[in-house]
This record gives sequence, C-alpha cells and structure tokens, in this order.
Amino acid sequence: MTKLELADKIKKANEDHEHYLKSIMRDYCNANNLYKVGDKFTDHIGSIIIERMNYSYGSNPCYIYFGLDLKKDGTPTKKGTKRNAWQSNEVK
Repeated sequence: MTKLELADKIKKANEDHEHYLKSIMRDYCNANNLYKVGDKFTDHIGSIIIERMNYSYGSNPCYIYFGLDLKKDGTPTKKGTKRNAWQSNEVK
C-alpha cells in the first residue's frame, strides 16, 4: 500500500463516518418532530405556515422549517414574507 492509497482509504472512511452521523441525526430529528408541511409553527420571533422542512446538523440537530410569516392574529403578513424557523427555538 502506498501513501496515496492510504490517504484515499482514510478519506473514504471519514466520508462514510460523516454519512453515518448525519443518518443518526436525521433519525433523531424524525423521531422528535411533531409538525408536517401545512402546520402552523411558532418560535421566539413569531409564527409561520410550514412550506418546506430541512435538517440542521450541528451540536443540537433539529428541523429547519421554512414558510410564510404570519401576524399575531394568524393571517399572512401584507408583504408575504417568508423565513426560516428552527425547531429548537419553538415556543410552547
């Protein structure tokens, strides 16, 4: 085995490990998710209607919800702004 082959094997092992970690984080997020597309989600900024969901990989894995910003009365804002909201910032 040459140094180049060793470097390639180490790189592949690291990529496989990273893929496995993300898989575990996705499983965790899915197990702790209470929302789906179309639901209303409230965080410390306000509320949104969820249009799209994605994962956040970090020290605290969670979903990132994207959707239409709502006013306090539950109607869409006049400008029709959209924003992200992190599951870890949920206000219950």
